[in-house]
Parts: sequence; structure tokens; C-alpha cells
Amino acid sequence: MTSLPLLPGPSAVECCAPSAGDDPALGAERIAVVAKALSEPLRVRIVDLLRRSQEPVCQCELIALYGIRQSLLSHHMKKLVDAGLVSVERRHKWAYYSVSDDSLQELTAWLS
Repeated sequence: MTSLPLLPGPSAVECCAPSAGDDPALGAERIAVVAKALSEPLRVRIVDLLRRSQEPVCQCELIALYGIRQSLLSHHMKKLVDAGLVSVERRHKWAYYSVSDDSLQELTAWLS
């Protein structure tokens, strides 16, 4: 198979300018943290459940619903809490989780 020779074209400087410039107010690092926390499908499902729940959800409900061990739930919830997507409230030996309204508004604003 013979390849065709590449013809010289305009340099990158001479090529077309982007239709939208870089937005320094983007907060790309923050969005990347949130995206990384949501990179696991189970975490997306958990955030969706918490988003739709009227009340904080007990860890025991999440363990039963998803059929996972407490240690695995703790791992996933730590990622979501550290990213600021979820808040945790301790009641005796149980942890109750709810979605952070600020983080959802932040994510929604960026996506729209």
C-alpha cells in the first residue's frame, strides 16, 4: 500500500482561529475532580438516588439496594464526599448520605 505524499498546508498560526476562546473562569480543576468522582457507574447511580431522595439515605439502604459490602460502599462514598458531591451525617453507628445542592447546581451550570 503506497501512501500519498502530504502536501504542505498552513502553519498552526495561520490556520483558523477557534470559534470560542478559553474561559479562564471555567474552574477546570474542580470540574475534573467531579468528573473523576462520577467516573464509576455505581457512583453515578448512588448520586442519582440521593438526588431524587427527599431524605438522607442510610448506608444500610445503599448496601442492600446495590448488594455490596460495607467496605466497598465506604470506598465509593469517600470519593463522592471528597469531591463535594455528597454530604454525610453520622447518626449513632450509621452514616446517612445526601447530595450536595451546591455541587449539583455547579455541575448543571457547567453542562448547560
